[in-house]
Amino acid sequence: MRLFIAICVCRVLYFVGRLIGKGTAKPGDIARIICPEVLKRLKFSGKVICITGTNGKTTTSNMVTHILRENGYSVINNSFGSNMLGGITTSLLTNCTFKGEVKADFSVLEIDERWLRFFVKEVTPDYVLLTNLLRDQIVRNCCPEIVLEKIKMGVTPGTTYILNAQDPVSQQVSWGIDNPIVWFALGENERSTKECRSGTNDAKVCPKCMHNLSYNYYHYNHVGDFRCENCGFESPKADYIGTDMNFDEASLDINGKPVKLTFDATYFMFNAVAAAALVCSASGLELEKVLAAAETFDIGVTKRYEEITVLGRRCQLILTKQNPASIDQSVDFVADKEAPRTLIIISNNMFHTERKDVLFMYDVAYENLKDVEHIIIVGKRRYDMAVRLKLADIDMERVQVCDRAEDLRSCLEKTAGNIYVMTSSVFSNEDNVLEELKKL
Repeated sequence: MRLFIAICVCRVLYFVGRLIGKGTAKPGDIARIICPEVLKRLKFSGKVICITGTNGKTTTSNMVTHILRENGYSVINNSFGSNMLGGITTSLLTNCTFKGEVKADFSVLEIDERWLRFFVKEVTPDYVLLTNLLRDQIVRNCCPEIVLEKIKMGVTPGTTYILNAQDPVSQQVSWGIDNPIVWFALGENERSTKECRSGTNDAKVCPKCMHNLSYNYYHYNHVGDFRCENCGFESPKADYIGTDMNFDEASLDINGKPVKLTFDATYFMFNAVAAAALVCSASGLELEKVLAAAETFDIGVTKRYEEITVLGRRCQLILTKQNPASIDQSVDFVADKEAPRTLIIISNNMFHTERKDVLFMYDVAYENLKDVEHIIIVGKRRYDMAVRLKLADIDMERVQVCDRAEDLRSCLEKTAGNIYVMTSSVFSNEDNVLEELKKL
């Protein structure tokens, strides 16, 4: 009876929440109060897939869902990132029968990396994809090694793990377990570097013997092809690898099969390889069918990447969280574009808590923006960001501090070229800035 009541209450609250524009976590939280073991009592007729990690969870989860649906499978997915137990419970209870039967072929669940260990106490996933473990919001996650330990606490027998062969931190999940492991990686390309050009590198030493790690190349942060000359710890051979990247055409080969994507960022290509590895492993689909579906995936469905027209100019939104690795990749994305470029940085306090934390700014390699022609800073922490750019030796003649979103037009009229909008906060009050831009 409790299960039935929990499902009914969750659905009613979810419906009401949709009407008033509220989030999706609260209905699941209340359902868990009514029936604390609600997830444990669900019956899954299909496979359960969890996608976790520091960066790429939402995009990869939505890409996997798209690929499976394009190939005729029914899929449940918490598609917009409500990824703790409340949001996941809402997604499942609004898509099951009143008897608690989940009849989808696949349940593809994005889950916060710190919460995976709680979820697996109630549901044993068939597959877990761990995208990476990078330095994140320090007030929440401290350091990648802390998050690694929490993920290892959630390792469950029988689950297949899809792991990043080029991340020395998340790779450690495979140590000492008998679970099947599938490795994915991205080959060296024109954006790879011999030295780390990101603001952080949390894998300078070997986690096994504490000697220095050497890298053949870096993709970003501590992700790349590595080896310890002392003990032999190294990037394992990948089961799925992306090669022959053409960033102008957003194309690459995965295991020798060509695919043309809809976005040209390095991390998006990494996500595509991870998604292909997971879908092929979980569904048994041929790689060609997986890649054909991947070509039609629109990254815009994540609501973090969007293209609009502002003052007759192309404007790309690159909305990331307050995460040095994410922001570093956004910085590199803009720095690699053709001149002239106009970059708008929205710099705010932390989401919900309004913590005035600016330390993360010093973990980002803003020095890589030195050649960007025009930079506009807006948001509550705009002056902190201006100080950071000055310390990064950015020519401050190129920088405008915009005190009000309403003044963006006059700032933009002094610039030229394509416009890129980058956040440096955790989805705080960006909306008023974006609304002003969409009016122009």
